[in-house]
Amino acid sequence: MVPIRRPPVCNFLAYLLRVNTSHLEKTVLECGAGGKYPPLALFYERGYNPYGIDIADGQIELANTFAREHNMYFTIIKGDMGDIPFEDESFSFVYECDSMCHLTKKDTGVTIKEMWRVLKKGGYCSVGFMTSDSWPLDGEERNPGEFWNWYKGEEYVHSYFTDDEPDQYFCDFEIVWKEKRTILYDDVITQMSQEEWVNWYDDAWTQYLKDEWVNLYDIRFLKFRSSSLQYIARKPR
Repeated sequence: MVPIRRPPVCNFLAYLLRVNTSHLEKTVLECGAGGKYPPLALFYERGYNPYGIDIADGQIELANTFAREHNMYFTIIKGDMGDIPFEDESFSFVYECDSMCHLTKKDTGVTIKEMWRVLKKGGYCSVGFMTSDSWPLDGEERNPGEFWNWYKGEEYVHSYFTDDEPDQYFCDFEIVWKEKRTILYDDVITQMSQEEWVNWYDDAWTQYLKDEWVNLYDIRFLKFRSSSLQYIARKPR
């Protein structure tokens, strides 16, 4: 077994084991497939024919290096998940993992339509969203739930959703599984000294003024959390 722990992907695989997919070819596409520990490896181990797209050359090379080192084979090409470079109904399974959160809400809708297009009838897709229960929501909120920030000189967005807001993207699908998961980072945050907490402050990524941030120290472990929604949806036959 490869050393990859990605709960959304494992949940998707576990769900597929519980339903009858024998009528579907074992072709799978990951949108945002690059990285040092590519989740496509989990599908490869289970006999799937894995494909992936990523917009970053460096991330693709990291995934290909992993594949070579573990005697695996993936087909990963450069591509934008908002304009997936494959024909209609090419895959039985399509998913993303921690990639779509960097899209605006408009582009999120475009991407899910593209997933629907390349998915075979009766096929399944898995998609995740960050929710507005996460804290802190960092950056400049330019549109509702869209927070813009800077990292290493490049601008990026994190989009956050209310609990039922993503349902709108799945009008053409059948939603077969939906889960909200919240992780409290009390272990790391609780151990922080006040000095470490203050030094962590940076007005480039947080909306809070420095005095407000300092005053949050005593309740930091009650607030700091990551909250997400995962959908598994089926394209009708």
